[in-house]
Amino acid sequence: MRVLVLSDLHDDFWFERNRNPFEGIEQSIAELDHLLLAGDVSNKPKVRWKYAFERLSHILPLDRVSVLPGNHDFYDFRFDGEDRLEEIAASFGVAYVQKKQIILNETRILCATLWTDFELGLGSEINKRLIATKMNDYKKIRVASRGCGKLWPTDVVARHRDHLNWLNETLGQPFNGKTCVATHHAPYQGVLQRYSEGLDAAYASDLSKLINTHNPDSWFFGHSHDARDLTLGKTNLRDVSLGYPDDVFDPGSRIESLIFEV
Repeated sequence: MRVLVLSDLHDDFWFERNRNPFEGIEQSIAELDHLLLAGDVSNKPKVRWKYAFERLSHILPLDRVSVLPGNHDFYDFRFDGEDRLEEIAASFGVAYVQKKQIILNETRILCATLWTDFELGLGSEINKRLIATKMNDYKKIRVASRGCGKLWPTDVVARHRDHLNWLNETLGQPFNGKTCVATHHAPYQGVLQRYSEGLDAAYASDLSKLINTHNPDSWFFGHSHDARDLTLGKTNLRDVSLGYPDDVFDPGSRIESLIFEV
């Protein structure tokens, strides 16, 4: 089976630039057995997810597609609105795989957004104050259960812990085959290259203990568009970001390089 895990598609940004990231590789995408969109499909998901899925449907049957949300998929939307995101995905035949696993032949892929724990670098309290003033997440995302007030770092940490607990529990369950993890946020700060303004804690958490305990074969992640791949213990950490159109000269080659077989 030919599989693609792709994060940071940012379909709305590519459409606004009148560029198609799949141009020239349509046949390669059409031959995929499964495509997992690992977050940041688009901003304003209640309006724009349907356009992203419609465009994708022209080259790949959507019953071969699954999706988990990234931070941008909550922009101009609700942090506690995943039920609505799941409904939108289901209306197109796309599987919503937050805290779920995909089994393809003898490989399982455990899926979760993950978010971060804010513990890197300067520590939790300093990171929470700094990141909340610099990241658009805390301006663009609302929380309906709090009167549609702005997202707080404490909301993110709570969601991170929930996803981490699910990953830890599911990784501990026996599986006769390969185990991969797909998250939007990065599981290890060593993959980051760009963030020097105290923002590392918004992009990654140090999950080296979890990784070395369970030894998944691969961990796919996005969010940081120019992260690097590396091996931690027995686990291959792989950045599967596409990124913004102004930053990607040859999207087709980038996407094709991420296709693998199971």
